[in-house]
Amino acid sequence: MRRWIFIPRSYKPSELQCDRAVCVTPAEAADIILSSRAVLITGGLLLERDYLVDFAVKLSEFMPLIATGASSKPLIERGVEPLTKSFTLHHIVQFVEDGGWRPLRRCDLIVFLGIQPYYLSRVLSSLRHFSNVKTLSLDEFYQPNADYSLSAIAMGIDERLCSGCGDCVAVCRTMSKGLAINVVRGKIIVRPELCVGCGMCADFCSRGAIVFEKGESLHRRMLEELIRALEGTVAIRTHV
Repeated sequence: MRRWIFIPRSYKPSELQCDRAVCVTPAEAADIILSSRAVLITGGLLLERDYLVDFAVKLSEFMPLIATGASSKPLIERGVEPLTKSFTLHHIVQFVEDGGWRPLRRCDLIVFLGIQPYYLSRVLSSLRHFSNVKTLSLDEFYQPNADYSLSAIAMGIDERLCSGCGDCVAVCRTMSKGLAINVVRGKIIVRPELCVGCGMCADFCSRGAIVFEKGESLHRRMLEELIRALEGTVAIRTHV
């Protein structure tokens, strides 16, 4: 059984115009959603990736949904009725910032799914600077302008295979600014905030104890874990 550690993408300080988003696990994202007055905003990538439609439908059971970028069509076909399907994402952001649309006045968390990364980055930057609402990105790429974002890469560690040899430590590229990976008492310790996701530790591990996962396969698995966490938490609260 691998232990997964979620790692935010490494950005140069000059690329960042704000504090970095907190990189959250699917379970943490579920807690944030359920403890907030959240609304889900979907974008045009739902028209390109069917698996995003599946997850949007499931997420709509836990919060109201706003469809932008023509993403309403596959959702309506699946029985989901969005709060609106006529406004662009730009319009929605303006409504949030000026408080001019009643369905969003009580909202304190906006969750994003299926929006082009470059467009979402601009939107998140605007909301961070000109509104009090918190933001959570559930898209494939880590978004530093959000308040919370899923990771773009994960390190998997199988401690049953680890011999504690330290080869991973010797090749860690972050040694000059502090080790991202170390072996303490035979156990691998990772500092995800330092890891740049280069994969050197995995390449030099002779026993295959370390692997890296990214891309669509990781994104699917993280969304699956998020749905399980939401369903599990709701079930527990229902029976308490």
